[in-house]
Amino acid sequence: MEEYLFLFHSTVGVFQTRKLLEASGATFRVADIPRSLRGGCGLCIRLHCLPGEEKQWLQPGITQAIYRCTGEAFEQVAML
Repeated sequence: MEEYLFLFHSTVGVFQTRKLLEASGATFRVADIPRSLRGGCGLCIRLHCLPGEEKQWLQPGITQAIYRCTGEAFEQVAML
């Protein structure tokens, strides 16, 4: 499993995605966006899943970007 960080255009997107993740039983947490990244609403979701599974949570118009977390660094894997 790897950790992915989701950025959103608004706080509403964070809460919509949180509801979907809770319903699926996924392991995640809502957190502040790290200082090294910039995002629209200031909150992000950190999700643990297998590589490739993170893309099922992309929501056009809601998700801004997805990053793979590697220690203290972030590698962008998707941007909408």
